[in-house]
Amino acid sequence: MGGYLKALLIAFAVPVLNHLFMGLAGFLQLRSVSVPWGQAIGAAAQAPLNYALVQAASVGVIFIVAFPHERREGGLMESVHVRPLIGGVVALCFIAGALMQLPLAEVGNLVQEVWPVSFDELARRHRLINPTTWWGGVSVLLALVLVAPVTEELIFRGWLLQDLKERYGQRRALVWSSLLFGLVHIQPGAVVYAALGGLVLGAVALRTKSTLASIAMHAGVNALPLLLPARLIRIEGFNTLSQQVEHIGWWLLLVSVAAVGGALTIVWRSTADEG
Repeated sequence: MGGYLKALLIAFAVPVLNHLFMGLAGFLQLRSVSVPWGQAIGAAAQAPLNYALVQAASVGVIFIVAFPHERREGGLMESVHVRPLIGGVVALCFIAGALMQLPLAEVGNLVQEVWPVSFDELARRHRLINPTTWWGGVSVLLALVLVAPVTEELIFRGWLLQDLKERYGQRRALVWSSLLFGLVHIQPGAVVYAALGGLVLGAVALRTKSTLASIAMHAGVNALPLLLPARLIRIEGFNTLSQQVEHIGWWLLLVSVAAVGGALTIVWRSTADEG
């Protein structure tokens, strides 16, 4: 039980530290410590670059404080299983992640039917991934496609998944690490979305024996909303903003699921399974 509890504490340290650092960033941005905490966080959240800086700081602190010293001896990259892969495998993982975004987005839509998200929150997310300036675009790209995949995969697949695997076996480790990955996303839709995505990311990391594969796949998931804005191609339920819950067309979902399956089949056949 100790391993599960340790993983739980490490996982939830991420959103707690993110909340703390985002508030501090807001105070610095507003140049005042007298404003309410929520207002400080709201001010900081307007700048996408803050998400990248806060996430990097939070994960950095966790690794410095809690990462086992005995695992650092072989070097940081090896200790979190960031191992070289054939370039084609990395590219396929990125493509599979981008395609997986569509069914995961539809999962979020279905959950929203049960646990609605306020329109203001939906509008905030829409603005975040639809920047109006080049600097905003660079900031979002840095935050969502580089920093978030790297930091989250190092924590959940590079560290927690491997520790839990050593203690409880591969299946339990995969389920528990994926559940934790979902829970730290807090909101119901994001919890289900992230937990299901975490299962696939974890399976890919275990199969390839490299966190680099899950980083690439995670980056693909986060990249698609930036690569396919509504002004380029309108997909209801994916890149549109509406007061009502919209759903992605079933035919597009079937094609994307089939394409993800095809890409991952090639990845599976291209990587050795040493058990």
